[in-house]
Amino acid sequence: MENKHQVLLFDRLRENYADFAAEWSSMSASELIGKAEEIYATRLVKEHLMRHVDEEQAKWFLRFQNPLEIVRDKWIEENSMEIMHDEDFSHAVWTVMDCQDTESFYTLMADADPPPGRYEPVTVREFIERHPNVSFDMMTPYGFAYLTPEKANLLLSGQNVKGHPDDIEYAMEITAEELLNQEVIRANFSGDVWHMLSDEIREQAPPALDQGVTMC
Repeated sequence: MENKHQVLLFDRLRENYADFAAEWSSMSASELIGKAEEIYATRLVKEHLMRHVDEEQAKWFLRFQNPLEIVRDKWIEENSMEIMHDEDFSHAVWTVMDCQDTESFYTLMADADPPPGRYEPVTVREFIERHPNVSFDMMTPYGFAYLTPEKANLLLSGQNVKGHPDDIEYAMEITAEELLNQEVIRANFSGDVWHMLSDEIREQAPPALDQGVTMC
């Protein structure tokens, strides 16, 4: 997947938010009032951070267990309860990445990056299973297909879907097996919808050995 780190960061942020939400649920009303600014900022970062992070920045944030906490803390420091502006949020991202103390203050993941050269395509089935209760606007080799959460579940159970070449009048059936086994090339989330590009999985050719290299 071309933007796999952005997708992984999206998922990590949701996991981080779920952990925070579990903490909030056990707090008293007075404790929640005291946490109001932090709760507001946490929700804000979860909803808007992905608009300001490119693939390389996402890869950097994935080195940490809780990137949501990192950006939230910096945003509170810079903005408090003021309305968020794009420039301010982008600056928070830049600041935490530029600060050498970030790695000292926040917990790093044990093994954030896969081994060099490792490549495992993410199938449409795997992607849908990882992201329940949302819709999928897909561009496939067989045409465009739009899946509501209900249709996505039916697809996982083996029901075929309709695809069309940008004209519903010429819709054709795409079998569940064909679609679910495709590779997700690119995926971007917007307004409760994943916009996805998929293609047939192609076998990766083994890397060519350099001529004249002496093995130790």
